[in-house]
This record gives sequence, structure tokens and C-alpha cells, in this order.
Amino acid sequence: MKSSETEIKDVFGIIQPPAAIREFAGSDTTGAAGISKFLTNLVALFFSVAAIVLIFMLLWGAFDWITSEGDKEKLQSAQRKIISAIVGIVLFAIAFAVMSVLGTFTGFTFFTK
Repeated sequence: MKSSETEIKDVFGIIQPPAAIREFAGSDTTGAAGISKFLTNLVALFFSVAAIVLIFMLLWGAFDWITSEGDKEKLQSAQRKIISAIVGIVLFAIAFAVMSVLGTFTGFTFFTK
């Protein structure tokens, strides 16, 4: 008598992921590795965009500060841009810490290739 797993394989065959996503799945049949890689890439993309925006905002604020010519309104606007950029990067640092803690609890390995 055959086992039920062998009977199922005889009826349905062996299910393989498509070649395009096989590298994401690897030997993990649950799909957790693929989800982990997707989330890692998504978070890394968000952090990369945030870093670019941070640099842009700091440079824009610095340029406005230099070209304010002593005008208090322009100077305050430039200071707000710089402060907003710094607050934004602090929030992303907090988000990074939260993602690391969540990664520890859920088993997802963020920021690893």
C-alpha cells in the first residue's frame, strides 16, 4: 500500500515554482523566504529614497539660507527645511529600529541579501 503523499504525487505530480521566481523561493516551500526578500528590497528602496530626499532637503535649505540675504522670512523658511529634513531622518531611524525588532520577533531577516 502506498502512502498518501506518494499517491498525491502520482495524481498531481511535483509542483515546482516558475523559473522566474525559483531563486526567491529556493528550498523554502512555505514562501517565507520570498516574502522576506521582497520586504527587504521594499524597505531598502524606501530608505534609499529617504536618504536622497534628506540630502536634497538639506542642500535646498542650505542654499536658501545662503541666499536669504538677511531676510528673516527666508532665513526661517530655510531653517524649517533643514529641521524638517533632520526630523524626517530621525523618524526613519526609529522606523529602522522598529523593523529590526519586528524582524527578530517574526523571523524575517531585513537588510540581508
